[in-house]
Amino acid sequence: MKLTALSLLLLIACAFAQTEFESNFTKQTEQAGLPGFIRDWRVIAISAIMTSIILVAIAYAVGIGMEIPEIRAWAGSELVQIFVTAIIIITFMVVLGLLDAIAVETAQYSGISMACSGGQSCLQSIAETYLGTYIDVAKEDARKIALDSIDAGSWASRRFGLYCTSIYCLQIGATFGVNGHYVLDTDRYNIVFEYYSGILSSMEAQRFFISHISFSIGPLILAMGIVGRSFFFTRKLGGLLIAVSAGIMFILPGMYLFDWFTLDTTLTGNKANEDMGGSLCPDECKIPHSLAYVENGSQTIPLGSVKAVYDVFPDSQSADAQAIIAGTANTAIPAEGPYKDMTVASCMIVSDADCPISCRELPYPTSLTTCMDPDAMIQQKCAALLPDKCWLRRFAGAPPAEETPSLVSCPLECRVVPPMKGDCFTDMGDCLESRPECRLFKKTGDTGDAETDFAWAPNPNRDASEDQYDRCEQAKDCIPSLNALESCAYVIPETGQCLGLCEGCPQVCRVFTTDIGKLPAQCIDSDTNDLTASCKACPAGCKVNATYIDEAEAKRVAAGGEAKCAGCASEKRIIAYGEAMPEDYVTGACDISTSCPSDDRVAIPRTSCEQCIFTEESQIYDPPIQPDCTALCRPSDDLPTKSPSAYTAIGGEGLVGSTDIQNVSKLMLPGYVLPLFNIVSTLVFIRGLSVALGGDIEIPGISKVF
Repeated sequence: MKLTALSLLLLIACAFAQTEFESNFTKQTEQAGLPGFIRDWRVIAISAIMTSIILVAIAYAVGIGMEIPEIRAWAGSELVQIFVTAIIIITFMVVLGLLDAIAVETAQYSGISMACSGGQSCLQSIAETYLGTYIDVAKEDARKIALDSIDAGSWASRRFGLYCTSIYCLQIGATFGVNGHYVLDTDRYNIVFEYYSGILSSMEAQRFFISHISFSIGPLILAMGIVGRSFFFTRKLGGLLIAVSAGIMFILPGMYLFDWFTLDTTLTGNKANEDMGGSLCPDECKIPHSLAYVENGSQTIPLGSVKAVYDVFPDSQSADAQAIIAGTANTAIPAEGPYKDMTVASCMIVSDADCPISCRELPYPTSLTTCMDPDAMIQQKCAALLPDKCWLRRFAGAPPAEETPSLVSCPLECRVVPPMKGDCFTDMGDCLESRPECRLFKKTGDTGDAETDFAWAPNPNRDASEDQYDRCEQAKDCIPSLNALESCAYVIPETGQCLGLCEGCPQVCRVFTTDIGKLPAQCIDSDTNDLTASCKACPAGCKVNATYIDEAEAKRVAAGGEAKCAGCASEKRIIAYGEAMPEDYVTGACDISTSCPSDDRVAIPRTSCEQCIFTEESQIYDPPIQPDCTALCRPSDDLPTKSPSAYTAIGGEGLVGSTDIQNVSKLMLPGYVLPLFNIVSTLVFIRGLSVALGGDIEIPGISKVF
């Protein structure tokens, strides 16, 4: 009896759970024209379960009263089935509700205009939109073919005649057809029109099934399945009917969403360079590798696609464009167009085998093991063969000022200089054979000589014979520079405790401010009324900015906090370490225990460059570069962003024949192939779910599909 009570509780919870799907399902059943007493699935489920429980209870009572163990055993088994039926119904509603919610999100973010409200399932709306766009394209193309056929027929029927009315030529006449070849065009148009008719019939039939059968008969089949699953003598049929309703109401329409994803991927690839409208992918990550470039004086214009190269040349020079793309010509000069008389240089003169195009980035893409494999010598070949202007350097601009509070802005002296020199192979010894993590140098002087101004950063006492360090010593041959375009190694900043780096600059003076008069007297040179020499020499990484202190307080207030330090100057709202603070820093309006507590102050940096930890990764380099395009530009959801019918607008690569034949060929896939795939997938789902629900009735003929 506990099992029975639990079943009832589960059914009641399921029945009164107000979800978007439940609301839509109820409206669907109402629109299906069912009798009033079974329009609501909750009434059907509870009525069927209650009836089944009553029958089981009677059987159980009879089994006990008449001491018939077989009936008692049957009643116990049926109680388990009642519980399972309740679980099945709840799971069914939750899972299918989730599917519809996913469809709603897809529709909202796809950018395609469609409605998913008013009781209509969003899967239904997506399927109808998908089919409708193709039907519109097919109708327009078929109309054009019909007009072309009429035009070709009119030309084919035109005749030319010669007649002689004189008695001397016996009134002889002759008629000639001069446009007989148009008959072939007429026949072709008629055949193509028949194909369009078949495609339109197929897609209209699919749309009719989705609009008037799936979501009209589907709820009725589901209601019948719930009732059938509740009674032992129709349990197998009930399980089958529930599986059928799920297949035609959710899986089949959902397959059109899958088709939409597939065709959109055909159009846009993996969308790594697609504007996702809300993606974190920055502009510098969308720049493709150059196939060629235009030299316009001191300006270099990269050409990152085949179309961009062809657009530079007039039609008469398409052979030159093809040669530039193929790498069989080093340069060419357009005779017309916006780049007239400018030199177009090819980046494809270096084969992809010697220097893969994915490796043509600086700094070298360490995530690609092929590029960094010392045995393959890819780096050496790229450095020796690839022109400097063909390298891709993803320079990043500074973020907006309001997004970079002063404290978390990495000071210039704390930034890493990346290796952006393209020809590091020349006169560099074994530099490019070294391990990339060993190409580190630290600035030590200002003489202008790389051999004395930079020290190799890895521990020189390492045992170079160890396997993991066997190529580290070779990094000493890399040339460092504070100019990234001349550097073949990373130049890292000097780091350490601020006490040592900022020696002679008191902690109360380590504040950037536009009004040095607010700083204590010990920070000011009495002779020049300026900061003392030691304070000026204090690295930026050891200081905090008064502007950031104000910004931090403003953010707390905006979030509903209290401006406790309002009466205390920003320059005094700091926390120092092991150093006595001036009296006016900790008393009055700046009283650290009451008026301006520690929680509302900003700490002086303990170590140089620690604020770079909180800085956007691209901004810790000088110049700023984007090193993590792969992670930033990974699409978060891969939602379709184009109308399904945009598939027919792709080029004719791989297709042959006239344009009208190519156009109808593009519609064959969504017209015939994908629907068959959708039907087979739905049948497979129905067969599998039917068995899981106890419906082992075989679907006639389905075994012949496999």
